[in-house]
Amino acid sequence: MFLTLYSAVDFLLLAIGIVLSTQFAYGCTILILEKTMLGYYEVAIFDPPTTLFQKITNAFQKGMLGSGPYIYTKIEKYNWFLRKILFLVALLVQGILSVTLYTVLSMIVDYIFFG
Repeated sequence: MFLTLYSAVDFLLLAIGIVLSTQFAYGCTILILEKTMLGYYEVAIFDPPTTLFQKITNAFQKGMLGSGPYIYTKIEKYNWFLRKILFLVALLVQGILSVTLYTVLSMIVDYIFFG
């Protein structure tokens, strides 16, 4: 099977969709499991990264899973109930923005490549 323009564009849209959905799914698991998922994230991040491998690993982790822990650490100063409500609102906004961004990118790519 050969990689054509149509399949390359579909692959690009699929990759964007995977990143957006992974960010949202990890945020949902943080909402449910809280400190456990943040602990796994902190173990996977090298601080400070010294080698090229550690820098690539950090970029991958932050690119695939970074929005949930970032938002959660920003609202960590509030009490448990308010933190859960604020994070749920942030997840809803992130989900709506992810779907909107994917739809807009898909329409733009379809218009550019498929007429």
